[in-house]
Amino acid sequence: MSKLFRYSLFLFILLGLPFMALPVLTHALALPVPAVISTVFTVLYLGILIAVVRKTRLWPYQGWAPALLAVLWGAGTSYALVSVSAPSIIDLAAHTGATTTAASWGGAYPEEIAKATGVVFILLAFKQLNRPWHGFVIGMLVGLGFESFENLLYGIVMSPIHPSSDIMGVLQIWGARVFLGPFLHIAFTGLAGWGIGWALFAADRSLGWRLTHALGWFAVAFACHFGWNILGDDLVLLIGSKIVTGIVLYVSFIYAWVAAYKAAKPHDELYTAVSQLPNKQPTH
Repeated sequence: MSKLFRYSLFLFILLGLPFMALPVLTHALALPVPAVISTVFTVLYLGILIAVVRKTRLWPYQGWAPALLAVLWGAGTSYALVSVSAPSIIDLAAHTGATTTAASWGGAYPEEIAKATGVVFILLAFKQLNRPWHGFVIGMLVGLGFESFENLLYGIVMSPIHPSSDIMGVLQIWGARVFLGPFLHIAFTGLAGWGIGWALFAADRSLGWRLTHALGWFAVAFACHFGWNILGDDLVLLIGSKIVTGIVLYVSFIYAWVAAYKAAKPHDELYTAVSQLPNKQPTH
């Protein structure tokens, strides 16, 4: 099974690369200085956050290949899937009069499904990924890839938002995305991955229990993304939705992080995969 998912994973990653490269290159030709600055910020953002996660016990052994593919899935494959589906979803929502939640449907619906699908493929593609918390860390890395690419692209495209300086425009966009909504996609997909990891790797659990955890945590991620993207002229709704969503999201993420960190203690032997059991020959 791991080979099937691994080959499929590589194929999806390759198909996503043009969707990642072409928008950046196209806009970089028109806005070269913002492109360089935004690229530097993206490299720093990726490097710092990956280094932080790698220093924790959550990082899987031999984890560089899955980690790299997770980031590429988030930045490329997820973006490819979203770019072909989100516009129609937003148009449909707006056509039905749901202008307040059009961005919510266009964001949460395709993006969370695309990212969570990547978590499943990566977990099933590598045998060393066999613990529930591996779903959490792979989810964070997929979300990091998606978020980093969004920051990169928005930093270039929206740099002219400043009336007199494209450089200030890049700084404004990056500042808003990093400090006014920190680590959103990392948290969204981390929560979804937390549920997926338990569904795939928990020992002695029923199918119903596994589905409940996978769908339940995905629902939390979806609801938080949906709530965060609510727009409109009603300031109470606009600000209130951000506050409520932020509280639910970050409290849930902290809970999952602490639970994952406790579960990943070196002496914990509760989650040994079948493939890791000693292969003893029967005696006669």
